[in-house]
Amino acid sequence: MKNIKLKIILFLSLVIVSVSVIITTYNLYYEKQENQRRMSEAYDHVYRTYNETLQDSIRFYSSRAQANLRSPGVMEAFRAKDHDTLHRLVTPRWEVMQKENPWLVVLQFHNGDGSSLLRMHQPDVYGDKIASQRSMVAYVHKTAQQVAGFEEGRQGLAFRILIPAFDQGVYVGSVEFGIAAPYFTDKIYRFAGYNSFFFVNKNALGTFGRVAQPISVDNHIGMDIPSEFRPFIKQYALEHPKLENGVLSYRNQMYEVNILNTNDYQNKPIGAIMFIRSTNDFNAHIRHLLVASALIVLVLIVIMSIGIDRIYTYITEKMSFQKRYAQMILDSVPSPVIVTNGVELIAANNSFLGYLQYDNLEAFKKEHLCVCEYFESGDTDEYLMPTRNDKLWTEYMIEHPLKIHKAKITINNVTTTFEARLSVLKVNEETRYVVLFNDISMMQIQTMNDPLTQIPNRLHFTMVYRHLISMARRAEKPLTILFFDIDHFKGVNDRYGHLIGDKVLKQVSKLVSQRIRKSDIVARWGGEEFILLLPDTEIEEATRVAQMLRKTIDEEDFEEAGHITCSFGVATLESDEDGEHLLSRADELLYEAKSNGRNRVIS
Repeated sequence: MKNIKLKIILFLSLVIVSVSVIITTYNLYYEKQENQRRMSEAYDHVYRTYNETLQDSIRFYSSRAQANLRSPGVMEAFRAKDHDTLHRLVTPRWEVMQKENPWLVVLQFHNGDGSSLLRMHQPDVYGDKIASQRSMVAYVHKTAQQVAGFEEGRQGLAFRILIPAFDQGVYVGSVEFGIAAPYFTDKIYRFAGYNSFFFVNKNALGTFGRVAQPISVDNHIGMDIPSEFRPFIKQYALEHPKLENGVLSYRNQMYEVNILNTNDYQNKPIGAIMFIRSTNDFNAHIRHLLVASALIVLVLIVIMSIGIDRIYTYITEKMSFQKRYAQMILDSVPSPVIVTNGVELIAANNSFLGYLQYDNLEAFKKEHLCVCEYFESGDTDEYLMPTRNDKLWTEYMIEHPLKIHKAKITINNVTTTFEARLSVLKVNEETRYVVLFNDISMMQIQTMNDPLTQIPNRLHFTMVYRHLISMARRAEKPLTILFFDIDHFKGVNDRYGHLIGDKVLKQVSKLVSQRIRKSDIVARWGGEEFILLLPDTEIEEATRVAQMLRKTIDEEDFEEAGHITCSFGVATLESDEDGEHLLSRADELLYEAKSNGRNRVIS
């Protein structure tokens, strides 16, 4: 008897320790997730502030450009390439705009032939062929379209907005505004509350590049970093070999460092904005939490041991040995186990009651008679129902011993699939059924996913495919599929090996998964071949999706494997067509795409 009590104490102590570990781990995970959420919110706030500032600047200075061009005499002087007259007419407006925004460092007029007509910030320097040194200027002359982005010039790196100027429909040149990078970091501080610093890629600094007292992080150079933050940035550069998100301890305070990438007018990376925020020392917090958890566990074990001793003395006087023993056996099983006569629940273990969220069997019986009240219908007759063919669910299981019986139960919007196994007991000439419910939900998920790419496999796709075809016909909505595979994939395996080939398969799967809707389904069909199912999608839209995916893969850097392309076949379900024929047509279109040169879409 004492041994049993000791085992119970040891078991419950293990449970307390396990629960404590789980709770502590959950709390740490939750706090880490919360911290990541706060970081994500901070990033989104800075990102929105930055982009809204860019767009506001573009709209504002586009309007200013048009106002300048409409000013009396300005267009005539621009058309006549009259530098002096243009300078005299624009000077008052330039002075007002500089008072509006002290970070406005450039106002420049460019002739359509590629030469500089007037620099308000350097009025004595003009006539040079600036288009040969500034790609943005060459671009606006070539296209006669407005363009904006970061670019280097005589005044250094600035966000530049070039607005084409037309005189009676004839392109005469462009007006350029340039805003220094600190304007944007100042906006981030004022609207998002974070100190931020602009870093430019060294490769972006060309003919005019000059940075006073540079601080380098890998191949990036900090621009206009205030003196009070220079030691912080230097320490960051020592601890981080490249510009990346991280945590930095500086002067007894922890800081989170986040990186927001910036692009030039061609949407190519040109640099980044670093912004920082103070945070708690997460490692110290972990240590304190572990110590507190250990103390709580120790106290609980002591209290539990005293309580068990008293409760056990009382229980042993009230319960028969056989009843205690039977219940202990049930409770030792980690999976839900019940004893029933087919209708009424007679006994259950703690796993069962805990899963259904009841404190004890009596509480369950007040609301339910049979566990079968929770059963839900499934896709096949393998799923148990309260009755089937006028037989109780337990009788049905006995009559079909070779069948794998499953039960589907939903608790708090979470559906679990159990494999139900039944044993028969005879108690006082009465029949009792012992039923064990084994959770096989995760097993089903694993068998439905491709183990390499972690996207649905062919079996999963086939099951969904039949269902969606039925839904499309019933709702009279379109259903389109894309067959695609990786061009020359055998060459990748032969040249680089199967490990690199596997990386290519996973990267292609990830690229496609990230760019489709939640209602779309991508699956690995086999080898290097994939299939994409687009419900409620016409053939034209599906073709655009295929072209987008083809271009994305074509432009992706696959590191070790180099350049990778894919070919696509696109087909939509016809009114009198079955699923197999649709697959066959899409496969033929894919073959046609590969026969016609690959890296293309045929629909």
